[in-house]
Amino acid sequence: MTTNKYISSLPTSEAKIMKNFRKIILNGDKSVVEKFDRIMSIPNTLNYYEDGVFKYGLAVTKEYVSFHSMVMYAYPELQVELKQKLKKVKFRKGCINFKNLDDFPIKEFENHIKLSAELDFTGIIKHYKSKNQ
Repeated sequence: MTTNKYISSLPTSEAKIMKNFRKIILNGDKSVVEKFDRIMSIPNTLNYYEDGVFKYGLAVTKEYVSFHSMVMYAYPELQVELKQKLKKVKFRKGCINFKNLDDFPIKEFENHIKLSAELDFTGIIKHYKSKNQ
């Protein structure tokens, strides 16, 4: 399945989230390459890699939409900032689960990606690659 076919197969609200967030990631972080894949046990996800290392992911499950970020995992202050602004989402170490754009507004996501793209991700890439050699 292609990314566009997958997104068009989603319910309208989830498709809107995926289209918008996908566009923001691709426009806001020029270092990433998109791959239609899976995150952990979640099939059909949009994943974004920098230099072959997972950086972001978007997934739709039965209960929520999930945004995964290794940048947020490496820089917890990004999550602290979002926790102050997003009151209706569920935070995990490196991901945010939410139900709609009221819970995670596009403007907040856009700002988060901008900040994430400005942070140095090379240490994470080196660490991951050294563990997998």
